[in-house]
Amino acid sequence: MNDESQQPSITLDLPLLDLPGAHPCSGCGECCTYIASQIDNPKTFREYENIYWYLTHENIGVYIDWDGDWYLEFQTKCRNLTEAKTCGIYIDRPIVCSEFSWTDCERNSGEQGWKHYFKSYEDLLGWMQAKRPKAFARYAKQRRELLKERERSAASRSRSASRSARR
Repeated sequence: MNDESQQPSITLDLPLLDLPGAHPCSGCGECCTYIASQIDNPKTFREYENIYWYLTHENIGVYIDWDGDWYLEFQTKCRNLTEAKTCGIYIDRPIVCSEFSWTDCERNSGEQGWKHYFKSYEDLLGWMQAKRPKAFARYAKQRRELLKERERSAASRSRSASRSARR
């Protein structure tokens, strides 16, 4: 360590079966419990509907990072994460893993990795209402129209089924 503002340099010997207790990643493994894929910043009704669909699934979140980029997050543990919270394929791990630095980790940086996080459709609607009120109004109007059309179609099918049953 050159000065007090820098993190200590820790050399790890391989194979990596256990991290030294002084290593910032010791006992953590959080970075190995999800994956995130960038998605388009929603602008259309259909794009917001896609996010609604994502958020109807378990272990899914959508977030906006500090640069304004949107991500779809899957809460799913890497099958190579060991009981000791280390990588079972450390030497052979994917590039995305080897390029991720523990200094960029939320736990070690002290910063959240996202500016806005949505766990549910209601979270998304609340954010839209507060941050994109015009988009929210357009979306809500189209959503009401969609639901009315579905109700009309269901009523029509019901009337047709009743007529057929009487014959």
